Amino acid sequence: MKIYCMSWKDERWSADKESLKAINNLINKEKKVKNGDKFFYIIGCIALAPFIIRDCIGKYIKILIKKIKK
Repeated sequence: MKIYCMSWKDERWSADKESLKAINNLINKEKKVKNGDKFFYIIGCIALAPFIIRDCIGKYIKILIKKIKK
């Protein structure tokens, strides 16, 4: 049996306001969603919608059948 021990050094970093603004600008640039990503998201939703609707309708029909049989 092998046992591994992992550890890390806890270090605190500080920066001036200009550096923080530069870092925040870099982070915000990376977060922007491209139009292509939105397009594929919408296409994915459209492709999955019929299956989701089918499953929901099937479940409701089964529930109605059970209530009618009671």
